[in-house]
Amino acid sequence: MGMDGGIPGTSGEFLRRVSSRAYGMRRHLMESLDSLAYDVLETNPWREDSKPVYVLARRDNHLWTMKTRRTRSEVERELGMLFSKGGGSGVGTKSKYSGSKFNMLVEDIREGILVFEDEDDAVKYCDLLQGGGQGCEGIAEIEASSVFNICHKMKALAVLFRRGTTPPLPQSLERDLRARKRSLED
Repeated sequence: MGMDGGIPGTSGEFLRRVSSRAYGMRRHLMESLDSLAYDVLETNPWREDSKPVYVLARRDNHLWTMKTRRTRSEVERELGMLFSKGGGSGVGTKSKYSGSKFNMLVEDIREGILVFEDEDDAVKYCDLLQGGGQGCEGIAEIEASSVFNICHKMKALAVLFRRGTTPPLPQSLERDLRARKRSLED
């Protein structure tokens, strides 16, 4: 099917490739594998008070962030209850005004602070960013509770890389964090 990574010879061949079922399955698999390497969090997942984690730094001691899209399911539920007939179960219920289903996707994009459980992983990722000309100046050890306090003040999210996982390449991570979590066909 020509999934060898080579450049298609014609625009028609390109369209056949990216429209193929094999291409879609491969793309979905790659996105799924990449997303297993990190969690996008709003709150601190650790109960202990002092849990050291590692963040990446830019010039002037600014934290390294990436734009991160997040579905706001709680807002979707509330809007569904507001606009559904009789305040029913929420999204996907019939509207009392139009007789059709009320269905709204609510998302926002915020900064995502890259947070690593493992110091070596943070160093490697900073080196990878630096090699790509993206200006990572170094890493800093910080308490997890402080990271989430910063997230709260900045209205940011934490993109947490667990110990023992392999983070996706920076370009893939940036694309995945910004991506809508549905296909074009939706």
